Amino acid sequence: MGGYEGHRGWINYLAVGKNHRRLGYGKEIMKEIEKRIEAKGCPKINLQVRETNLDVIAFYKSIGYFDDHVIGLGKRLKDDNPFEG
Repeated sequence: MGGYEGHRGWINYLAVGKNHRRLGYGKEIMKEIEKRIEAKGCPKINLQVRETNLDVIAFYKSIGYFDDHVIGLGKRLKDDNPFEG
């Protein structure tokens, strides 16, 4: 899932099932979403990856993405954390 909010493009979700990884599907999906976002006049696409997700970082670097050296900040509005446990 990706989009353009008028300032920057964002990739919010990209997922390829385990049995279908390393077959080029992620790269093709990214090419298509980049093309669609660029067609809207977007100059740059941002995305966020957890720093521990080294395989995904390597994937994005392999298709031209790089570390912007920014810090992502977040705030949970509820006590329940779906990433715990």
